[in-house]
Formats: sequence, C-alpha cells, structure tokens
Amino acid sequence: MTAPARRPAPADQAEPPHRHRDVLTLQVMRRSRQWAGPAAGLIIALLLVLLLQGNGFVSTLVVDMLVYAIVAMSLDFLGGYAGLISLGQAGFLGVGAYGVAIAEVHFFSPWAAVGIALAVVLALGLALGIVAVRVKGVSFVIITLAMGQVLWGLSYQWVGLSEGDNGITVSVLPTIGPIDLNDPLTLRMTVLVVFAVVALLLVTFTKSPFGLSLRGVRSNEARLAALGYRTGLHRYLAWVIAVFFTGVAGVLYVFVNQLISPTTMDFSANGLFVIMAVLGGLGSIWGPALGAVVIVLFQQELSIYVSRWQTLMGLTLIAVVLLSPGGFWGLLRVAGRRWDAAI
Repeated sequence: MTAPARRPAPADQAEPPHRHRDVLTLQVMRRSRQWAGPAAGLIIALLLVLLLQGNGFVSTLVVDMLVYAIVAMSLDFLGGYAGLISLGQAGFLGVGAYGVAIAEVHFFSPWAAVGIALAVVLALGLALGIVAVRVKGVSFVIITLAMGQVLWGLSYQWVGLSEGDNGITVSVLPTIGPIDLNDPLTLRMTVLVVFAVVALLLVTFTKSPFGLSLRGVRSNEARLAALGYRTGLHRYLAWVIAVFFTGVAGVLYVFVNQLISPTTMDFSANGLFVIMAVLGGLGSIWGPALGAVVIVLFQQELSIYVSRWQTLMGLTLIAVVLLSPGGFWGLLRVAGRRWDAAI
C-alpha cells in the first residue's frame, strides 16, 4: 500500500516567511555573544602591551593597576563567591613582599627568595584559615581585620627583621636565561603575564564544580550541608586560594617598587582593596580588576587636579552602590543586554 498523500497545511498554520530570517538572526547573535568576550580580551591585551612599551608615567600606572587588580580579584573570589569579605588582604600582600625582601637581605638568591616568600604566604594562609573560616559574616570581617593589623604591627615594630618605617629595598631581581626582570620592559611584561594567568585561573575556578559549590555555600549553606557537601572545607580552600594569589601580588609589588614598608599593609590599604572589589562588582572576577583601574586613576591621576579626590571617590562609591549593586561590571552587563534587545 502506498502512503497517503500529506495534506497541505492550512494557510493560517503555515510558517511565516520571516521565520527563517529570525532564526538566522538569533544564531548570529548567539555566536557574536560567544566571541565578544575573547575578542574584547584580545583587544585589551594588545592595548596593555602597547601601553607598557614606554618608560613613562603611563606604563607605571598600568603596572600598578595590574598588581592591585590581582589582589582585588582574589578578594572577590573569596567575597563574591564564598561570601567572606576579608579586611586583611593588605597584610598578606605585605607578607609576600617582605618574604622576598628579607630573604634577599639574608643572602638568598632572587629565585630562592621568591620561593620562600610564596611558601611563607601559603603556610600562613593554611594556618590562619583554620581559625578564620570558623566564623562568617561580620565576625569573619573582624577576625581578618585583626589578622591584618597583627601583620602590620609586626612589620612596624619588628625592626630587627623588617627595618621598621625605613622598609627594605630590593635591588636584584630574578633572571632566567634571556629573561631578566632587572630590565624594566621585561618586568612590566612579566607582570602582565602573571596577571593574565591568575585571572584565567580564578575564572576557571569559578566555572568549575568547586566554584558552583562556593556559590551554593554563599546562597544557602544549610542546604548544601544537607546534600553532603563539606561547606567548611569549601570556605577554607577559597581562603587559601585568595591568600596565595594575594601573596603573588606582593611579590610583584616589591619587584615593581623595589621597596616594601609597613605603610603598604596599613588599614587604609585594606579599605581600598574592598572598595576596588565593590566598585567593580562582586562576583564577577573581571569587575574588581576594573575597580582597581578606577581607584588607581583616582589616586594617581585625579589627585593631581583635585585636592579632595577622596571625597569624590567616596561619592562615586555611594552612587554605584545605590544605582548599580553589581558595580561597573554590572552596568556593562546591563548595557550588553539592552544592546541585544535593541538588535
């Protein structure tokens, strides 16, 4: 038997002539959205490379932004994903920097000094994390503030080790083969590469099952615990990762400035790192990097022309918190969604 002939669809059920065009448009938009991030990242990377080529004020400004951005992104990984806002990150940045400087003073080679500094930061993060992650919320903020102030006090009063207010200078930087960090251009490019590696690692962590679990711990820890997740271990690992990357930023800081003193670890530095993360947008990794750019511009550029730049920075922070809780990165996301809707 032959199959019955298919009856033509009624006129009112026929596909509109523009349906295929709309489907094609949606596919193009999805693909463009997928490529927009990598394309923007490549453009920004090329721009940074060009800006770092010179030896003037602009290249110095960019290097400072990259170093502080690592600290802000580490703080965001801890606060934006695990829900633990730390007021002690400047202390761990100082530990990384002092580790390099003190090791070189005691006649260790530059590479050995870097290894010692990172090992000390990691050991300190592992030890203090046992105490820190036992509490949450305001208690965690206070205990990290206390840790930061203890580290600042040691750097200020342990004169025999830290040289007190005078600080410690670093005159010899690591060299490996043709890569000599004593060359300013090589040092700046190295800072950019380390920044890119740290940023990609943090983004990978946030998109991994571990990062998704951290979001669950932040949103509803009781439910995650009931499902069998070890929420305390998740918070502990997030703390150790944030502290370690902050120590990496400390190593870069002392290489760039060739000096570390207690002022790098004081309370105001902790406040600035939190402002960078909040201003850029918690829970976005790239947002705090943008916040670091804004704060460094306030400190180094706007302060030349405006004497009360701190007041303007405070008003900017208030406006962003009230109008865009997602920070500057949230504003960029909203603009992107509106652009897609307009298209």
